[in-house]
Amino acid sequence: MKKILTAALLASISCQVYAQSRPKNVIMYIGDGFGISAKTAARMSMGQGTDGKRFTSDAGFHILSLDKLRYNGTLTTHSANSWITDSGPGAAAYACGKDGKLDNESISFNVATGTPVETILEQAKKAGYAVGIVTTTRVTHATPAAFASHIWFRDLEDYIAAQYISSNETQYEDIYNASSSLIKPYNPARDWVLPAPKVGVEVDVILGGGARHFLPKGYNDTVKASNGIPILDPSGNVIKLAGKRIDSVNLIDMAKSRGYVYVNSRDALLKLDTTLFTPGSTKKLIGLFNSSHVNYEQDRQLNADWEPSLFEMTEMAIKVLRAKGGTKGFFLMVEGGRIDHLEHANSGGITVIAGTPSNQYTVDADKRSYVGGGEAIYGVTPTTARQPDIYGSDYLIKEVLAFDYSVAQGRKLLDDTKSRTLIFSSSDHECGGTAIVGLHDQNDLQANGTMIRTYASGPKQNGIGASSSGPATTTTFATPSLVTRGDIDFATKSPNGWFPNYTTYTFQGRPEQWPKVDTAGRRIVVSYASNPITNGNGTKAGGTPGNHTPMDVWVGADDNSGGDFASQITGNGQLDNTFLTHIMSDFLDLSGLTGYITTAPVGPDATMELFPNPATATVNIQLKAIENTTVQIMVTNVAGQLVNNIANEAITTGTHSWTFNTATMPAGIYFVSVLSKTGTTTKKLVVTH
Repeated sequence: MKKILTAALLASISCQVYAQSRPKNVIMYIGDGFGISAKTAARMSMGQGTDGKRFTSDAGFHILSLDKLRYNGTLTTHSANSWITDSGPGAAAYACGKDGKLDNESISFNVATGTPVETILEQAKKAGYAVGIVTTTRVTHATPAAFASHIWFRDLEDYIAAQYISSNETQYEDIYNASSSLIKPYNPARDWVLPAPKVGVEVDVILGGGARHFLPKGYNDTVKASNGIPILDPSGNVIKLAGKRIDSVNLIDMAKSRGYVYVNSRDALLKLDTTLFTPGSTKKLIGLFNSSHVNYEQDRQLNADWEPSLFEMTEMAIKVLRAKGGTKGFFLMVEGGRIDHLEHANSGGITVIAGTPSNQYTVDADKRSYVGGGEAIYGVTPTTARQPDIYGSDYLIKEVLAFDYSVAQGRKLLDDTKSRTLIFSSSDHECGGTAIVGLHDQNDLQANGTMIRTYASGPKQNGIGASSSGPATTTTFATPSLVTRGDIDFATKSPNGWFPNYTTYTFQGRPEQWPKVDTAGRRIVVSYASNPITNGNGTKAGGTPGNHTPMDVWVGADDNSGGDFASQITGNGQLDNTFLTHIMSDFLDLSGLTGYITTAPVGPDATMELFPNPATATVNIQLKAIENTTVQIMVTNVAGQLVNNIANEAITTGTHSWTFNTATMPAGIYFVSVLSKTGTTTKKLVVTH
């Protein structure tokens, strides 16, 4: 129905403008290789299923911060040229939307056309948001790189680092023309150019590992506390980060000259003066805490406590980005990158035995972890020492929990009524074919020597037929007399039944709880479908134990905007991983990156406004015509099917409006198009109920 604009309608527009004036924050969490089994293991280690944590209505049921994300779905992960993706296109799907469906090994770069693909981080920065990347891998690794760089091959990490700290071509060329450069002068045939989407984009926060791609080969950077004093390892040696850049250029020095504050220890990060970072300041933050990837959380707690945890990096990144983003807000990508590495290594799933002519891998049912860290399996021998009370599942569980605690840092923003926050958490792919197969059974109740049991023993009927030799047990009477419950009434079993029996502890004075189990405890046992014996890699020790899989991955979402944005991952059936980007883009009011529509040239004779959007009932279409024209207005779904034909009529110069009701339309994404004699204007409409 056509109508003249009213005071109430104008008031509605004003309310929308006010609602959008609050800072907007988006955090995209990516657990690299993170499948549903690893999530389940972490949850169960913290007690879910035991008394008081058995039902959704129980106060302690939602153990993980991931569990508290209100909306859930699943995503497909295949890349443009492979049914199993690697992390580059797996992350680019979130960074770039539909245009990020790219070839394996590429980093937000379309190899078919030879062009870089703009990312949501780059668009957000150009729109005035503060932006950052946080990871437990090298910051130049595939997943973070997909958000803030463009390259045809992911292993060109020296070039990725150079792109990170450059926002114009001159800065980029200066790196290769530096007096210390061993490959000067700059050569675009070799060094390419600063990709166009990165021009004008400064990454405000960069935290993780990978100092080797910022420091010259042969250079060692001393790890220092906040007071400038070198930090010593447990043996009393000064900790140093070794450089590896083949051009011998020190990018850290260049980053400092371009406004970056540099830290390389937990102490320096946590004691950072965040007042340095303001919307108008040129100050930015780069923190590199290891030459390569940062330590696994388990190893960090054992022997590398000078490194920050993922959740501490996330906590500080949020503080700095909130300060930098001011009234606009921020975009942050947080990666739990080393979940993937443990699964590649089949941590807890394979072991090494003597063989002929060389040592062999065999399935590891339930053995302690090797001394040397989470990936020690690649180089161990049958005589390599093992940890006294740490298992492969301990590594995986703690890595997932560190990721989960970083999600907890983001969820704090959902309680802030002065800003709007949208959170997504998913994975670029699953890795390892990870499965949770049972619990360690020290008593070997099944008497099969595996010491692994899946579920509680059955009920027993005791005392019937008792004699002087002791009580008898029978299963021949239907009457439930003297029946006891399996794994509850036996003195040696848990009163809660057959569940993991981890205890918890804290570390470094933080409130986060970590699970621990002794050698006799009912610990979680993991297994991997992608082990050398089943994936075709043979059994020779030292080969690649496991790899990515094509399995769907879980996605969780939440927002403090009434769920209008997070809820879009439900009610749309199975989703592709590119689906999330348009929601983030809409939330931040960015143009493009939707991947769902192609907008024809905007007709100069008619412009359109659409509100409220998202909508639950009535939608207003306002059209401003600068000349007499004929318009057709229609609503279509994402499949291009006509949902509603609003108008097909001639209008005069001036402002016109129509309304239509979405109450009977299923929740989801729609497109409102206005066709005039000079082109088409299309706007996306989100319908929620």
